[in-house]
Amino acid sequence: MIRIGPSIRTGCAAQQQEVRDGDRTIPEEMMASLPESNEIVAFGLLRNFLFTREDLRKRVSNLSGGERNCLQLAALMKLKPNFLILAEPTNYLDIPAREAVEDALADCEGSILVVSHDRYFLDKFVIRVIEL
Repeated sequence: MIRIGPSIRTGCAAQQQEVRDGDRTIPEEMMASLPESNEIVAFGLLRNFLFTREDLRKRVSNLSGGERNCLQLAALMKLKPNFLILAEPTNYLDIPAREAVEDALADCEGSILVVSHDRYFLDKFVIRVIEL
């Protein structure tokens, strides 16, 4: 049994990059994840994950694996979770994108449960390792 306290805001980024609608543009997908949010905040998060102005016209279905991963994480950061569950958050990412993810996670307040094979990432972020 898992009990989640009333003050916990959980955010989850699956390894399968669960993006909702491939016909949406990147900003449309960001705004759909939390419609009442501020566009300026959404665009700032996208910029933090290295999306450029030109990228904003792309359809989600045309994104690379790394871009989909960054979009999923940017949408997750918009929710301001205080408990993150991340499965392989650095998969498909080049070095600048990995650094962007690391910067975003460093700014998170709360706890992170992460599954990863990326030893560098784990050494940088984890306090306790549980091997299965």
